[in-house]
Amino acid sequence: MDRLVESVRALVPLVEAERGNLDRERELSPRLIDPLIAAGLFRLWTPRALGGAELDPVSGLRVIAAVSELDGSVGWNVMISSTYTFLAGRLPATVADHIYGGPRAAVAGQLEPGGKAEVIDGGYRVSGRWPFGSGSKQATWFLAQCVVHENGSPRPGAVPGRPEVRLVFVPADKCHIHDTWHVGGLRGTGSHDYSMENVDVPADYSFDLFADQPTRSEPLYSFPVLPFVTSAVASVPIGIARSAVRIFTELAKSKRSSFSPQVLSEHPTAQRELGQAELHVRSAEGLLFHAVDDLWKTVKAGKPVTLEQRAGVRIGCVNAGLNAVKAVDIVYNLGGSASIYEKNLLERCFRDVHTASQHVAVAPKTLEVVGRVLFGMEPQGLI
Repeated sequence: MDRLVESVRALVPLVEAERGNLDRERELSPRLIDPLIAAGLFRLWTPRALGGAELDPVSGLRVIAAVSELDGSVGWNVMISSTYTFLAGRLPATVADHIYGGPRAAVAGQLEPGGKAEVIDGGYRVSGRWPFGSGSKQATWFLAQCVVHENGSPRPGAVPGRPEVRLVFVPADKCHIHDTWHVGGLRGTGSHDYSMENVDVPADYSFDLFADQPTRSEPLYSFPVLPFVTSAVASVPIGIARSAVRIFTELAKSKRSSFSPQVLSEHPTAQRELGQAELHVRSAEGLLFHAVDDLWKTVKAGKPVTLEQRAGVRIGCVNAGLNAVKAVDIVYNLGGSASIYEKNLLERCFRDVHTASQHVAVAPKTLEVVGRVLFGMEPQGLI
């Protein structure tokens, strides 16, 4: 992890030079992608046997937060590519090697169902369209969550009343990227729509995201998929919030508010509010990382993960999103009119963190499932 964090620091000049291009191109340029690949930042959770870092969960979250502190879009791309390498632990070894074995391997896409997988001999015929294909620029493969159809109708799943769903992996050259990513924040993530039509996928290139058991013996890949993915998403706004607090701290040492000869850093109000913003950032990071580490210790010990531990990670994710936004809003407002200009990175942090906070992984509405667990009830949803 230390080596990876050092490589992140070395990227500072390059990221600063590329910020304008991130907004104009709405995706990462090769000038950024190549150094990120060379540093191993797209392979944080790739198995060591396939040339990856295979970090423990919290160490990976710390690296993602560090990249996100440089820039939210770059951090989001690193998060997506690295998080999906974790899925190598749910695929047969030969398939995982095919998808993740190359040094430029990168999987893009998202996990909400958006298509159908018709059962054919030896696999599935996949068609559909999905939004939010984050990381599409550098993708060598796309993943797609599909409802399984057999003889033209959805096939019943293991949960009564719900159809079977499979996550399939498709080579990037068989997918079409639609230029749809015109947004306020996280502009450089390349999160365009993507689609495929009648693509045949061998059965081994798919799995049930929430039911299948790990296919690798390394402890990391026994970590539950959903808490793993959601915690990775939540680490991005933490990094953005850190950046905003740091930027304002420097700004306040020289900026004077209207009708006052004092610089902002000398104002008691600014001092108190900066302390409040720091409180929010530390709360966002501390609660999430503690919950993930607690679950990881259970996994390493070979013990079953409890619903309460899963709920703890969900709480940590929501808390990270809420408190990251609060921290950024505080320092953005303290910056006054200076905050609205694009040359001030507070403006970028503001739109990036508010965009990141719309992801379902950090959405407060998901606390309903937490409440059911706390009441001792079965959750009516994934956790």
